[in-house]
Amino acid sequence: MIGSDAWIVVPAKSFAMAKCRLSPLLSDSERAMLARMMLSDVLGAAGGALGPRNIAVVTNSDEVAMEALRLGVEVIDDGYAAGTNDAIKAGLAAVGERGGRCVVILPSDVPTVLSEDISGLLAALKRGYMAIVPATRDGGTNALAINLPGQLELCFGAQSFARHVSAANQIGIKPKVVLNGRIGLDIDQPEDLFHFLQRNTATATDRYLRSIGAPERWHDAAFAVAPANASMREPNSGFLRPAISCPSLHKQ
Repeated sequence: MIGSDAWIVVPAKSFAMAKCRLSPLLSDSERAMLARMMLSDVLGAAGGALGPRNIAVVTNSDEVAMEALRLGVEVIDDGYAAGTNDAIKAGLAAVGERGGRCVVILPSDVPTVLSEDISGLLAALKRGYMAIVPATRDGGTNALAINLPGQLELCFGAQSFARHVSAANQIGIKPKVVLNGRIGLDIDQPEDLFHFLQRNTATATDRYLRSIGAPERWHDAAFAVAPANASMREPNSGFLRPAISCPSLHKQ
């Protein structure tokens, strides 16, 4: 049973500033709309897990704030935080003041996430674990479920998965690793778009990308540019193997 002290915190930067690494395939306005659609999908899954309550978007963007309010969730101003980790800290502090104790930190660019994925993270947290989902590509952290007040030093970004697990072990928190391909896929690089579209999901993100011809653009780009780091790629996949190793893991 998910209690009233459970929250989902979603940090989100300005739509106009999002997804610059997709510029080889998408225009500025298309990247902004993609960011909006992904946020909508993530908040939809969050709402399915908790209902309309206790979901907060952390941002300093008026446009993102208006969209979050339109979708029926709370907005927390990040106070023009210096980066993602500072923004999340501001969000956690505000959630704690509102009575939050069990929190899932979820990025705004994992549009394939399902409500049951989030419920599973909260359930693991209730069983006494810190639940963590690694990114499939860069060793980052794509979801983190923690109890408040938190002692864990946040370090979201590339290769943060191993650092989060190590930090948890050092302060006596049991980290439970959840290998979830839906949460693990964040859309940052052109290859991520291809991987996402292969899944044919019933998401607003998928519908939007197909409406602007993204699959055809990827096809054209894939044949125009030779893949880098070919020796590191999985056969016939075009995707780098995730290299993840860290101590004291409790795998689900």
